[in-house]
Amino acid sequence: MHAFSFYRAWLALAGLLVSAFGLALALGSRGELFAFFTKRVDPVFWGPAGPPAAALEFQSWIYGASGATAAGWGLMMAFLAWTAWGRREPWARYAMAVPLGLWFAVDTFYSLYHGVWINVGLNCLLLVVLGLPQALAWKSFSRPAP
Repeated sequence: MHAFSFYRAWLALAGLLVSAFGLALALGSRGELFAFFTKRVDPVFWGPAGPPAAALEFQSWIYGASGATAAGWGLMMAFLAWTAWGRREPWARYAMAVPLGLWFAVDTFYSLYHGVWINVGLNCLLLVVLGLPQALAWKSFSRPAP
């Protein structure tokens, strides 16, 4: 397998995994699957007592909306990786790299500002998983697709 084909498959699979994570977040953010995450986020804002009932309702909505956004974003990245990015269309590398950078900068800034360190770590992991194959394949766009 050529390196570019590997990066294409990597990005497509990573996009599908982000999409699946988003759906899981939207549908089960208060379940056991996300307990590890919420046990580290909730005390930042509500202390050891945990969130009040109204905040739990807000969390249900915001995690649903955020999860749906992540699901759509991940699916779009997978689709782009498999189609236009995979054909080495120059616009496609920017269509993937620029939104990734914007998301990382804004989301990580607010996570740092509020002291939500688990989200900073998750963002850094996602930046590596989604950004590394893009960076490694960047120069491949100066050559025509085989």
